[in-house]
Amino acid sequence: MRLSRAVLDATSRAVADRIAAYPERVIQIGEGNFLRGFADWLIEQLNRHRLFQGRIVVVAPRPTGAANIERLNAQDGLYTVWLRGLVNGQPVDERQIVTSISRGINPHTDWDAVLACAENPDIRIVLSNTTESGVRYQPEPRPLDQAPLSFPGKLTAYLYHRFAHFQGHPDAGMVVVPCELVDDNGAKVRELVLRYAADWQLPESFAEWVTAHNRFCNTLVDRIVTGFPQGTCAEDWEDVLGYADELLTVGEPFHLWVIENAGPLAQWWPFDRIGLNVHYVADAAPYREQKVRILNGSHTAMAGLGLLAGLRTVREVVEHPVLGTFVRRLLDDEVLPVLASPPGGAANAHRAFADAVLERFRNPFVDHQLASLTLNGTAKIQVRLLPILQSYTARFDQLPALLVCALAGQLWLYRGTSAEVLGDHPATVAAVQNVWAEERQVGLARTVERLLALTSLWKWDLNEVPGLAAELTHLLQMLRNHGAVHTVTRVLDRCGVRVAIRTEGTNHAE
Repeated sequence: MRLSRAVLDATSRAVADRIAAYPERVIQIGEGNFLRGFADWLIEQLNRHRLFQGRIVVVAPRPTGAANIERLNAQDGLYTVWLRGLVNGQPVDERQIVTSISRGINPHTDWDAVLACAENPDIRIVLSNTTESGVRYQPEPRPLDQAPLSFPGKLTAYLYHRFAHFQGHPDAGMVVVPCELVDDNGAKVRELVLRYAADWQLPESFAEWVTAHNRFCNTLVDRIVTGFPQGTCAEDWEDVLGYADELLTVGEPFHLWVIENAGPLAQWWPFDRIGLNVHYVADAAPYREQKVRILNGSHTAMAGLGLLAGLRTVREVVEHPVLGTFVRRLLDDEVLPVLASPPGGAANAHRAFADAVLERFRNPFVDHQLASLTLNGTAKIQVRLLPILQSYTARFDQLPALLVCALAGQLWLYRGTSAEVLGDHPATVAAVQNVWAEERQVGLARTVERLLALTSLWKWDLNEVPGLAAELTHLLQMLRNHGAVHTVTRVLDRCGVRVAIRTEGTNHAE
């Protein structure tokens, strides 16, 4: 039996009837796994406590989303979220049928249905997740009877139809809550809407209404949502669930949503009343720095060394006696000491987040591949690791030994791995490998100096950091001769941390 309203009636008729009667109050541009396992699940929790009493209309941002829209409508907007992981060291394995979505619309075949939502005074919130590539400008003419191709084009056309229908009334303004992983995502979406409005020569009064009466919130989102269970097919889960669900969505228990400049949204969505990890803040920057430095920084720091050691997943790294110790001490000794004031002013906020991150890394239900962490790797080094290097050396007047070891691992990995395998831009990988190609002529020390001087990658000449070139040269020679595990063991030993393990490693690039 396919998941449908009939299945829900059989399990929880009262809940089904009550939630089905809630009005549509959110339009969501994005039908993928993340929003279903994150924002839509969170709104479900509010509805179950009768704190929002609203449902979501889901719109596909691209023609490729048509299949998910068909699945949603075939299942009466229902799907299962399965949360699996660790919380305070204890396993969590929970399933819930999510009822917060009322229907899906394919805008490329039914744009009029989307515009009809713009005429609904109850729909005051826009949610989106169109990936980072969705929040960018691409010129396109204004289509009069069909959906624009881009996400910001669709949003501009939607808002203009609402503006015209309600004759520019201030109360018709929307709260736009983008969930794309882009810094200052709300501000960038507003900028794009105004740019399309100018391109399409829409009235100046519309631009004024957008600016004055619509709220664009900068946000930070954090939850691993893997979607349908990996390596399985739908039939494998029918006996477990008791029904067929083509939209089964698996995620981790952890969630974090930081919403800046929320205005009335904080009253409409009172997540704090049911203990959910959602924060309405005046400035999301401290939360963003915490996530980028601790979670994302750990990912980038472990990627090169973990792959060189022959490991496959994040969990294997943190459970490894040497590399797991490396990750923990990197956070404790080099990352946390140089973070700015913690979010919300809580003295232990950074420590609590780091502990949660390490627990998430150990999630036995998620096989987070190390290979995926090298995607756009040089840009990640520049954003995630180099600010820590700069802050640490400025504060302590010495190199952060473990972070420098991570940099060595990345440089060695790039020496002998193709752009296709790394997932980085071919020109970027070529720039690094062209320097390595001349090592026989100029020697390792000079090669390191030339690598550090690639300002197009690092945004500054890393030779300016005292002692960095010499230390990297030493570590790279050790990686060449003894492998990653031995090298990390020696660096930990210099930091006063003893680990008992054989020091043979994998000599990846050789």
